[in-house]
Amino acid sequence: MCGIAGLVALDGRVIAASDVKAMTDQMVQRGPDDDGFFAAEGVGIGMRRLSIIDVGGGHQPISNETEDLWLVLNGEIYNHVELREQLVARGHTFRTGSDAEVILHLYEDHGTEALAHLNGMFAFALYDTRRRAVWIARDRLGIKPLFLAQTPRELVFASDIRALRQRYPTDVDPEQVLKYLALSYAPQGETLWRGVTAVLPGHFVWIEQGVVTTRQYWSVTNVGTWQGSESEAAEALDDLLRDSVRLQLRSDVPLGVFSSGGVDSSTIVAIAAEQLSTPLRTFTIRFDGKVAADADFASAMARQYGTSHTEIVMGAAEAAMALDELLPLMDEPLADSALLPAYWLSKAARAQGIKVLLNGAGGDEIFGGYPRHWPSRRGSPTWVADRMPAPARHLISAMLTPFQPSWAARVSDPRLAWATSVGGVSFAALRSLLRESGAYETVAEAARTEYAGLVDRVSGLGFAQTRMLVDVQTYLPGDVLALTDKATMAVSVEGRVPLLDHRLVEFAFSLPAHTNMRAGLPKGLLKRAMRTRLDSALLHRSKEGFNAPDAAWLSPGSPLDLSDELLGHRTPLLDQVIDPAALETLLASPDRRREAAATLFALFFVNRWCRAQEGPEVAARSTST
Repeated sequence: MCGIAGLVALDGRVIAASDVKAMTDQMVQRGPDDDGFFAAEGVGIGMRRLSIIDVGGGHQPISNETEDLWLVLNGEIYNHVELREQLVARGHTFRTGSDAEVILHLYEDHGTEALAHLNGMFAFALYDTRRRAVWIARDRLGIKPLFLAQTPRELVFASDIRALRQRYPTDVDPEQVLKYLALSYAPQGETLWRGVTAVLPGHFVWIEQGVVTTRQYWSVTNVGTWQGSESEAAEALDDLLRDSVRLQLRSDVPLGVFSSGGVDSSTIVAIAAEQLSTPLRTFTIRFDGKVAADADFASAMARQYGTSHTEIVMGAAEAAMALDELLPLMDEPLADSALLPAYWLSKAARAQGIKVLLNGAGGDEIFGGYPRHWPSRRGSPTWVADRMPAPARHLISAMLTPFQPSWAARVSDPRLAWATSVGGVSFAALRSLLRESGAYETVAEAARTEYAGLVDRVSGLGFAQTRMLVDVQTYLPGDVLALTDKATMAVSVEGRVPLLDHRLVEFAFSLPAHTNMRAGLPKGLLKRAMRTRLDSALLHRSKEGFNAPDAAWLSPGSPLDLSDELLGHRTPLLDQVIDPAALETLLASPDRRREAAATLFALFFVNRWCRAQEGPEVAARSTST
């Protein structure tokens, strides 16, 4: 686990290693154990290392034995042991025990097709000195980040936008802030920074002779191909779960599991505990001010499997401290209230010597765990948006606008209804708050573009599978995985997600919906596969979600007073986007404030983030065009 960065001179000039080091110095928290650089004519690559595999010998950049290939890797190749055995049998020579070295030898044999052999989470850059070509790639699901910026003379890439901006000075784009308000995260392939893009999950970039080419190398294509019985599917799922956890338990440093008390993380705890010869370390968080059973179920799992369990308590004061510590390290905002407790728990685990934390992210997206994956209640805004033709939707929306503006927006388009179900965005609130007349259309179009998969039907996809695939392509990398990466790397912890082994994802989508979501149950097949390991009460508990009690934490008088932030400390960026008088009016109405809670939190977060970056001058510069 590391942070990588690099420069590719499209005009072929020599790159200095010091230029790359200046970039990696901006993300020391991603790799406090080591750094390294390689520079040559036309290219410079570097990294910050968090030592997990081959702690003593895994220094990067790493080369093949002839030193004509050089690589920097952020992430882990979980099947590196098996790949190494195959490569040695074919005559390859290894000089280290590092998982990164297998990529070099796979490339020697397969070129860019080497990606098909990798099981892992990764972003890497490989320099081929013979061809003077650079190959950079991001893992299939987007678990690890990778950002780009390009000028006529060079292409810059990094794991962290702060590192990239050291070489490519840029500002926040107000139009991108509007898109963020629609989604609570940056749209796929985009960022809030002008000129900075993200490599999409399952894509790679090839740079040769000054030409930059982007290609997709993976997508979910085997939808509905499973032909076996339900019992055979449950057995196959069990095998995949056990093998994924087995691979992701590989570590030369202490590891643990984040146990939220839900089915997904409890699955990881149960299978990991079975495979370890020493007690598993588990961690959970209890929220002060939130009545919830999550921590109780996590404690019960710890007792059942004999784990060494740590429970931490988080209230508004701790949340305020977490925000102050985390925001300066964040390269862009993410309006998900789970971010702060995820950071606080990662920090507690790191204080106990843990450098690797497994978690259950991804289970909802591939096993149908969200209510939005299921047909909505008849007559609800989402039901109308999903079921009725566009002319009828627009007529109903126009009729509702004077009386139920929040319903009106959702009724008008299934993609807007979906955006509300994902991030809680209040389109009605934004329509009243946005300063510029055309800004609302930018917001709405961002949601329509991001969630186009809801209406651009893919052959073979049913109702639930369509919605699960949209989540896998958008919300999962944009929010869930970005949150995991930012929260864990801020304290130099590696976050692993065994449920997103690409084999599990492909298997889940190969299943007919009635098999994956058996008996009309969210995660029905997963629950069947885990019924001998997990208590019935846990398997059939209602879903709570790992969310902080942000309504209480953001209330007047709290250390995170929302009104004080938005009325008393607005940045020039927020003033450019939001009408202050309209904002004050909304905050004064308890009902409107409650309905717009998620949108207000998104405004709160982006404003605090702007103030935490480089002081008020960042926010001031961001208003320039």
